[in-house]
Amino acid sequence: MTSKIAEATMEESKDLEEGSIASSSFHDDDDYDVTSNPGDNSEESRDEVKEVEKATSSDTHRLRLWRIVVTVVLLLTALAVTLTTYQLLRREQKQSFETAYDQFSRSVADAAVVQRRAIVDSLHAYASSVSLAAESTNQTWPFVRIPFFEEYGANFLRMSNSEISSFIPIVDFEDVDAYPEFVGTFYEELIKESHMLTYGSLDNLIEEDYKDFISGVSPDGLVKDKERETYFPIQVNTPPPRNYRNVNWNLGSVPHFGAVMESVRRLKTETLTTKSTTYTTAVGAILSKEGHDAMHDPLPEGEKEHPHTFYFYPIHRRIADPDSDVVGIVTGAVALDRSSRNLLPDGVDGIVVVVRNSCGQEFTYELQGRDAIYLGSVDRHEEKYSDFEVVVDMTLHDNPEAYTAPGHCLYTLSIYPSTKFEQAYDTNTPEVYAAIVAVTFVCVAIVFYVYDLLVQRRNEKIVINAAKSNAIVTQLFPGKMRDQVIEQNAGTIGAARGKANLRSFVAGQSDGMSTDKPLAELYLETTILIADISGFTSWSSVREPSQVFTLLETVYKHFDEVAHRRRVFKVETVGDCYVAATGIPEPRRDHTAVMVRFGHDIISVMARVVKTLELSLGPDTSDLALRVGVHTGPVTAGVLRGERARFQLFGDTMNTCSRIESTGIRNRVHLSKEAADEVRKSGKEHWLEPREGKVSAKGKGVMETYLVKKHLTRNSKSVGSSDAGLPSAWDAAGDTTERTERLISWNVETLLGLLKQVVARREALAAAGRPVVTISNAQITQIMSEVKQETFLEEVKEIITLPDYDSTIAKFQRDPGQVELPEKVVEQLRSYVETLASMYRNNSFHCFEHASHVLQSVTKLMSRIVAPSDWSTDSHDALHDHTYGITSDPLTQFSCALSALIHDVDHVGVPNSQLIKENATVCRRYKNRSPAEQNSLQLSWDLLMDPKFEALRSTICSSKDEVIRFRQLVVNSVMATDIVDKGLKELRNGRWDKAFKDSTSMASDNEKNSVNRKATIVIEHLIQASDVSHTMQHWNVYRKWNENFFFECYGAYKAGRAESDPSVNWYKGEIGFFDFYIIPLAKKLKECGVFGVSSGEYLDYAQKNREEWVLRGEEVVAEMLQKFNDDGIDC
Repeated sequence: MTSKIAEATMEESKDLEEGSIASSSFHDDDDYDVTSNPGDNSEESRDEVKEVEKATSSDTHRLRLWRIVVTVVLLLTALAVTLTTYQLLRREQKQSFETAYDQFSRSVADAAVVQRRAIVDSLHAYASSVSLAAESTNQTWPFVRIPFFEEYGANFLRMSNSEISSFIPIVDFEDVDAYPEFVGTFYEELIKESHMLTYGSLDNLIEEDYKDFISGVSPDGLVKDKERETYFPIQVNTPPPRNYRNVNWNLGSVPHFGAVMESVRRLKTETLTTKSTTYTTAVGAILSKEGHDAMHDPLPEGEKEHPHTFYFYPIHRRIADPDSDVVGIVTGAVALDRSSRNLLPDGVDGIVVVVRNSCGQEFTYELQGRDAIYLGSVDRHEEKYSDFEVVVDMTLHDNPEAYTAPGHCLYTLSIYPSTKFEQAYDTNTPEVYAAIVAVTFVCVAIVFYVYDLLVQRRNEKIVINAAKSNAIVTQLFPGKMRDQVIEQNAGTIGAARGKANLRSFVAGQSDGMSTDKPLAELYLETTILIADISGFTSWSSVREPSQVFTLLETVYKHFDEVAHRRRVFKVETVGDCYVAATGIPEPRRDHTAVMVRFGHDIISVMARVVKTLELSLGPDTSDLALRVGVHTGPVTAGVLRGERARFQLFGDTMNTCSRIESTGIRNRVHLSKEAADEVRKSGKEHWLEPREGKVSAKGKGVMETYLVKKHLTRNSKSVGSSDAGLPSAWDAAGDTTERTERLISWNVETLLGLLKQVVARREALAAAGRPVVTISNAQITQIMSEVKQETFLEEVKEIITLPDYDSTIAKFQRDPGQVELPEKVVEQLRSYVETLASMYRNNSFHCFEHASHVLQSVTKLMSRIVAPSDWSTDSHDALHDHTYGITSDPLTQFSCALSALIHDVDHVGVPNSQLIKENATVCRRYKNRSPAEQNSLQLSWDLLMDPKFEALRSTICSSKDEVIRFRQLVVNSVMATDIVDKGLKELRNGRWDKAFKDSTSMASDNEKNSVNRKATIVIEHLIQASDVSHTMQHWNVYRKWNENFFFECYGAYKAGRAESDPSVNWYKGEIGFFDFYIIPLAKKLKECGVFGVSSGEYLDYAQKNREEWVLRGEEVVAEMLQKFNDDGIDC
């Protein structure tokens, strides 16, 4: 059992140090069980939660079921509505596409038929004009010549959109020789006339010899045609040919042309067409290839020429008689792309037409507005649109025989839509509307789930709060009394509902006099412990509020853990006072012994906690200790109802315990006689030792009390390992070396924190595109030699220029706590601080501990350099101006802190005036001006410039501006600590007036100079106030350092280094010091308006200390003098 107890103890204290808490105190627990654990608080809370959840499980199940139903319905509805919306809009789009295609396909069909009729009508008008011209001039066919024929042909080309036309008289065999002779009489004149009418010149005409025969096509070119029954020679073309080669060419010698012309002659009234031909066959002899290509769009890949169709129309002998003989034929060559133009309005694209003929040819065109783009000599419509085909018959014959006429090709036009056309109607509207519907449902779902989540969280909070209320009541009120509280507040609602309403009870009820029976009981056998932190009030006076609460929370947390393990009931905490009880609520026979062990344990815990926290909370933290008082007796315990109901203990036992605590000794458990008697009854008399002399307690008179031994053992003879204990726990301060080490560690940590801020700002500048220009250590040395004067006093600046504020840097600034400094820098900083500590002499006042105390005040004041309490803006630059830029420059803050640490290095314990009288070397060196301060500066600066601190220097200052500013700040700050030099004092007061009172000077300064002037003088007053901060802190702190200073001064007097006895005028001198320096200085801190509440705090403490000194000062001086003489103080 003993091993298990020790193991549990080790687990409880592992976060402090290795070893158990007062391990020897657990070696005689055989008499009673101190290890029984009443249960983990978290488990109790979970049990409370489960209890409330159980009461609401039925409703919770129904809510979950309905949540699932609503979710499923919502999802199915969203899916159905989204899909329906999409399908309806998609169907509407398809209908729009089909409707538009139907309209445009009919428009294309109608336009194509109209164009076909226009060509036929143009041919009819052309033929009629020729017939009329021959008939009106009484010419005999085929020997006719039509005057100005070119005008007839040009009109036809313009009306029919044809590229060329030909006039072909029909010549029978008997006229085959006479006809060429007839044409030979005028052909040259006719062609030249046509060229002049068409081109206005003969430049395009190539004159050749006239062939006086009707020619035909052969492998050797144009030769005299073979004998035929009928010839169809070309007389003239429009536009005119470039040479005479086409004259008398028998077009009938081309097989398919001959067949169709015979059909035209036979049918007499029909317009017939041939299969499509190429450029060479159709117009090659008439137009140049370049001229012809300009009339068409570029050919698609793989195609060589645009297709053309020839139209043939008869010329009747008598214009008024359609049944008269056909004596000639007029032709028109029409390109298929030109005949397909103007079928659609502008802006409509993607209709595909396929031109087919009965001769087996297919040609595909895409209609793009009024243009027709040739796609190729095959059917290239998209197969998926075949069902949309619209076929247009382009023949339109009146005579049925024409459909079967030899050589005649029947043309049709097939119309199709295309993907391009459909995409014009295939928008993303269905997807957009479907998405909108889906998003709407998603939003509804999100709102629903957020609402459900909030309701669920609210319910969980209600359950948790109800459980917490139960847990709070459990903690505030012991078990049996807790049940009474619950029952009393539940009424007829029921136990579960009552627990849920405990919050309203804890919140308080003040509706007049309560009619309920009070919840109170008398406990006859109890032991009360009151523990108070000795030195807490003075310690907290020099700390930040957050540091005060850090200490209390940490200490009380560990006390609670020990109380939980020991089954001690924690009653309350009041400030730095901890109250606990045993025998309540459950009686126990060992209540006093357990409480003694508890008091012994928490003293050990306290010692370790304050040692651990000293690194973060600063000097003197380890000086804190517990004063514990224990008394046994009856108490009245109960719930004191009201606005904040609490479990309270009443009775004389509480008063007596309070007196026992207040008259106790640091780090000792102080017992009343009654408590000691109970300890004896439990067989633990060997724990006790009578206190020397009796104690006089207020309201109790003289009391006999006892102290608990530092090491609790099984019995008085039991020593060895059981008596090992923890001696260091009873001496928090430790020896001088250990204390100095702790001070060094705290100083290093403080400076490291400020140095990380410097590095973080430098990184932010680099991230913002304004990196600091880094210089080498050699350059730093060079800069120092340039700015260095004969004495530091000569380097003091009236205005130190701080960096301008740049608001863009703030967004790049990272948390300094995340900055990792190189190990070398950390080691060098520690080495530097350790060396500084060794350079301080063993003075009572001007020592390393004093420097640490000054540094602590500097960091506190800098942390309070903020905007006033009513500051309402978030503007960083406005805050920068208000605090004179001190908060915006981490290097300034580091410089102030370092100045505090070095300002008294190598101080010999006598004032400057005495050094001057002694004609010390430093006085001669510094011309009898502030020799101590300049000597400290010189030694500290030379040490920092040592090569072994190269990495540290580079981290502090990395640019020329930083080096100069750092030096100026350190020099001004350290020199400001000489408050006796009249010249410096007058100069400093003048600068203060100039910065804050002289409106003329302020007006003459530009804004930047004004801010920097104020910053410079504020920094100097900050270090001055910190140097004497003990006068503006709690009375106990003031007394400690005032005594140290007195011992130092009196020691110097005894050593013959002072002319007058300081004890004679010490009392009056302190009053004058308060009146003429301390209080005016504190008022200046408040006047400058940048130190927040600290300025008022410092002034308040200064005034209170003065008042206390006036009352008790003479007595204090006598006590200090007596102490010096009795103890033989080594100063």
